[in-house]
Amino acid sequence: MHQLFPAPPFRAAPMLGWFRFDRALMIILRRLVVPVLLFATFALTCAFVYQRLEHLRFTDAIFWVSHPHAIDYLKTRSSTKWFSTFVSFGVFAFEIWFAERILLTFMGHQGREVWKSMLNEMNLERVRDHFIVCGYGQVGRTLIGNLAAAKIPFVLIETNEGLYRQLLQEGVLAIQGDAKRHSVLEEAGIMRARGICVVIDNDADNLYITITAKAMNPKLRILTRAGQERYAQAMRTSGADEVIIPEYEGGKLASQLIQKYAATL
Repeated sequence: MHQLFPAPPFRAAPMLGWFRFDRALMIILRRLVVPVLLFATFALTCAFVYQRLEHLRFTDAIFWVSHPHAIDYLKTRSSTKWFSTFVSFGVFAFEIWFAERILLTFMGHQGREVWKSMLNEMNLERVRDHFIVCGYGQVGRTLIGNLAAAKIPFVLIETNEGLYRQLLQEGVLAIQGDAKRHSVLEEAGIMRARGICVVIDNDADNLYITITAKAMNPKLRILTRAGQERYAQAMRTSGADEVIIPEYEGGKLASQLIQKYAATL
């Protein structure tokens, strides 16, 4: 089969830059709600005790909780010194708890998902001269495998959330969403892309995506899958550079093989 598009030179992924930490931040905040509330209660209680022991103002008592070195040991009671030691150990224990919560966020299963998602978002913003693949059916799987083997950069658009998460774990540059939506195609970098391969198992959707993609980026090379000839003609008219009919291509290949074997008889 002839090569539809010349393969662009492989471009290594750039080093990590700025990340979008919104998801990670939300997970960390949820994990820290209980420790923060307990620490606030602990700090207020300690401040109240300091006020009772040394007749301090509230601001001074809070300062002693956070800065125990500010306490003048020559002018304080023995009970205050013992209590200050307890406060120091308590603050240290809370610091360990906070660190443990944050580390578990990034080292646990959910943390790994967040990390993979951040890497995916960063690479989506930086990918250039790539191909957008719409659909991860049988044709899409084969196409993705060949593109990866040829080291041709691509972005996959898939609607299934479970499949999308699996692809992220496998390191596939992917977006979860409907390729018929302008925002999804923009997120896939359609204005920076070299081409788009529309291989969803639905002719009407493929035709709509072909029209949308051509309107958004007229310079885009478009390869579209069709199940019926009448849709194939409409896709060509709508701007598709190549239209593949799997059943027709399979029959054509089978006939070529038969002719090859027949010639050897």
